[in-house]
Amino acid sequence: MVSFGPITTCSIVALSILSFVYCDKYRLCVVDGKGHFKRSQRYCPQLDMAVDSKVDCIVAPDRSDCLRKILKGKADFSVFAPEDLITASSEGVQLLVTNELRYINEEHEYEVVAVIDNNSEIKSRHDLGGKKFCHPGYGYETDWTRILSNFFEASVVTPSCDPHLTLSENRIKATAEFFQSACKAGPWVNDPVLDNQLKEKYPQLCELCGSPGRCTTHDKYWGRRGSLLCLTDGAGDISWARLDDVKSHFGLVAGSAEATPERYSFLCPDDSIIPVNSSKPCVWVVKPWPVVAAKREKADEIQKLVSSLSHKDQNTWKFSLLNLIETSYTNFFKLPTLEPIESYLDRATGYLSANSFSGCHPPRTIRICTTSIIENAKCSWMRESAGVYGVEPDLECIKADNTTHCMMAINMNAADVVMVPPDMVHEAVEKYNLKTLFYETVLESEKYLTVAVTRQGANINSFEDFRGKKACFPVYDGVAWNTVKNTLFSKKLIKYCPLDQEMASFFGPSCTPGLPEKEGGNLKKLCQQEDFNGEFGALHCLSSEAGDVAFVSKNSIRKFTSDESEGNPGNRLSMDDFQILCEGNSKNCHLSWASAAQAMIRSNSSDLWMKDSLDVFLQLDGLFGKNFKFLTNPFTMFGQYDGKSNLLFQDSTQRLRNRPNARDTDTMPYFYNFTLKTDDYCTIRSSSSNLSPTYLYIFIAFIYLSKLVHIGI
Repeated sequence: MVSFGPITTCSIVALSILSFVYCDKYRLCVVDGKGHFKRSQRYCPQLDMAVDSKVDCIVAPDRSDCLRKILKGKADFSVFAPEDLITASSEGVQLLVTNELRYINEEHEYEVVAVIDNNSEIKSRHDLGGKKFCHPGYGYETDWTRILSNFFEASVVTPSCDPHLTLSENRIKATAEFFQSACKAGPWVNDPVLDNQLKEKYPQLCELCGSPGRCTTHDKYWGRRGSLLCLTDGAGDISWARLDDVKSHFGLVAGSAEATPERYSFLCPDDSIIPVNSSKPCVWVVKPWPVVAAKREKADEIQKLVSSLSHKDQNTWKFSLLNLIETSYTNFFKLPTLEPIESYLDRATGYLSANSFSGCHPPRTIRICTTSIIENAKCSWMRESAGVYGVEPDLECIKADNTTHCMMAINMNAADVVMVPPDMVHEAVEKYNLKTLFYETVLESEKYLTVAVTRQGANINSFEDFRGKKACFPVYDGVAWNTVKNTLFSKKLIKYCPLDQEMASFFGPSCTPGLPEKEGGNLKKLCQQEDFNGEFGALHCLSSEAGDVAFVSKNSIRKFTSDESEGNPGNRLSMDDFQILCEGNSKNCHLSWASAAQAMIRSNSSDLWMKDSLDVFLQLDGLFGKNFKFLTNPFTMFGQYDGKSNLLFQDSTQRLRNRPNARDTDTMPYFYNFTLKTDDYCTIRSSSSNLSPTYLYIFIAFIYLSKLVHIGI
């Protein structure tokens, strides 16, 4: 947008005999929330189209994108959580806080205190060892981030830094050894299996709960009020709780009381003790309000505008602006002076300290390998976002030129994790000695479902009919290639080693992009005609009648025929132009299925490192994935970044799992990774030439069954 005049003023611009009035508007970055907080489609058009409007909408997928838009001059202001302000400071985004979004007239959204039973003989933090601790627990991070949840323990408990334990277990162990017992209900870590193991190992941290054996979010002592009930029911000696809940619990504000305050006191950070009914309670840490923050040069005018908004302005553009900014019925509290984010947060007792506790030394870091500048940038913003929500170990983003170089870096211990597309999994395993840490699981409509596709009307009814036919593969050593090789081998249509050369003898002139010359030139002859690379290339190879069969993902056919971009040969075709070979099995026509991508690591990675790393990515998924718990998303893991798709993770990913299926109830057969054991036949045969073919097939079957048991399918 070109500016012709001062902010909020209009200038007359003359072009020949025409003239028009141009008004430079403030640009609000809008992030849609969930449910009825999806407001951009309703209010942005009203805001943009109003003749007298002073604001335009810039819609973003998450709050970190709004920070980047302001940094790049594409937006002027937005609504941010206090965690976003820490990220902004780390990333060098210059903002001034103009207004707080308060729903009650309090200085902070909430304050957190430590309440003790006067009969517990606690006189200072030095008396806390061996006492009984009531904690709100975990599982409602929208309201209570792990950083604030763990602040008290981080302040009073000597940390454990056992190199043989995960960081999560080190924290749990330190608390278990410091207090006599506790109730810390809810998920301690994100992997349910590991969570149960930790609770069995440290049962004292569930001992005070109503149901110690379960220790879940359903416990009567779980949650904000749960920790206070744990205290006043006589189970514990000290409770970590929100001050507003304390006032309500002890009847210090209007409403029903659960207990009388005379027996209880606040333990203060300076080791003093004051009564719970004191008019000046002592606070350990506060949570600042969400705020409106703006570019420095426009902050004064934006503050005046936001401060003027009122629910009385219905049927005006200001009412649309109000509905885009407020998160609930909000009072736009005007700060006495415009304030840089650093000094604003510094006034929030304990908040910056909570975000700056040092960890163990040497620190543990997970080095993520990225394959482009923009992917590395997304990784860096994910790293910053993870830090402000207490995710550990730390992340480090390392850039390479491509996935192959990343796999080399991991093999050489120069990086730790890389996201590998399914077509490169076999190469990762065989050439770079990698293994899977977790999978990007997707809906069935996005899985790679390998099928044999022919043109409609082709007289092909079985795999035997493909002998001598011209085949179109997306890429050598990819999902389709290895699946077909496994299928032909299992049907005993190819039998001898090397199997790749057997493929060349089975098919007629074909196209297999990337096939090494030594593996059989017959399988590359069709590639010389046109660009038949990739899924669309293989389908083009088939539809142009160069080939007789294409081995591709079933979902690629739909995308090939629906993609209307110029130059796509499939946009003149329909699904009805193709037929899929089912070979008598109409339910499972696919030959294999693969997840969207896999995170791969060194095969000699320790079990300890894998637990630490898996927990980090599962935390990230819970915070920033498709099922984020916040009103608006702080950062988008699975979606576009700066307008680019499939960076670092696939946009279609539903969740991360250490199993390839999206849910435990998924029962789709023929998981692709199992087919990769087919080549073991030749390896075994070369080293065990005296074994009969029957025993070799039994051995391969045993490997498959072992893999099934390993991932629990």
